[in-house]
Amino acid sequence: MVFQSTANPLNPKEIHRLANIMYFRSGVFQHTEWMGIEAAKCPMDMWVYQELMFRLKTDLVVETGTWKGGSALFFAHMLDLLGHGRLVTVDINLPKNLPQHHRIKYIQGSSTEPGVLNKIDQYAAEAKSVLVILDSDHKADYKLEELNHYAKFVTTGSYLIAEDSVFDFYPAWPEFGPGPAQAVQKFIHNNSEFEIDRTQERHMISFCPAAFLKRTHAQSP
Repeated sequence: MVFQSTANPLNPKEIHRLANIMYFRSGVFQHTEWMGIEAAKCPMDMWVYQELMFRLKTDLVVETGTWKGGSALFFAHMLDLLGHGRLVTVDINLPKNLPQHHRIKYIQGSSTEPGVLNKIDQYAAEAKSVLVILDSDHKADYKLEELNHYAKFVTTGSYLIAEDSVFDFYPAWPEFGPGPAQAVQKFIHNNSEFEIDRTQERHMISFCPAAFLKRTHAQSP
């Protein structure tokens, strides 16, 4: 329960906004690990991801922005628990000593270059349920390009998630400028087969406010 001062009460939306800004600005995500490997994610989002993977029977997770590989290992372990599937993770700079797991496929390169997209297309063609999480360059123009390229991989009922919309949605980092939140708004305006699903922010803290995009139906031919 959240107790509010009667002298200067805050409404629930303001509490939500401030909580997200405070959590993000604390920088604690820079010290978040999965099995000893840096993940740089919001744990509440990671919890939601495993809920989605279980419910959707995800057999392919596509991640852009590998970083140190902590989130890749997390997804691989969740797929282990599900008993099937693989993860494809992309980064323009893959560090040495990335965690190795038979469900992880690392791809080095820009997430929007044709060669990388062609490789992902091959994996997606073999999958029945695909979840896509975009966590590479967060500038608005690049994120919009990513959203446009990766939307086609998302299966009906699953999600296209633009990480770190918290930068410019609240905004938690106003000096960053236009970022994922702006890109999402432009994408949604032109893609009627997706809708914003804010129920996935029910754990209060999320780095993806208004950026869980659910595919409601396939694109018309």
